[in-house]
Amino acid sequence: MANTWKRENRGMDRFRIELSPAASRDLDGLEMEVVRLVLQDLKILQENPFPRGKLIKKIKGKKTAFYRLRIDKFRIFFEILPMKVVVLRILNKKEVDRFIKGL
Repeated sequence: MANTWKRENRGMDRFRIELSPAASRDLDGLEMEVVRLVLQDLKILQENPFPRGKLIKKIKGKKTAFYRLRIDKFRIFFEILPMKVVVLRILNKKEVDRFIKGL
């Protein structure tokens, strides 16, 4: 069962953030400082999973639309569903190529 992280609705539609089991394990293995950064950026995705800037990139060449959010030396891979952002993995940038090949 995937973990779900919700915030109360304050009059605006918010996306629900859902962590896959693999993303939960990834998060558990990170240092507390990195976890804090990840949680901050997940709050941004909750408000708008399509923020402007170069931090988010669409992964091309795959059947389903996957996205990557860059945080320091880490990458968050996610997909956007109706009113839900599913976090697939939270990886060190060294592990990214192997993960993308497996999508």
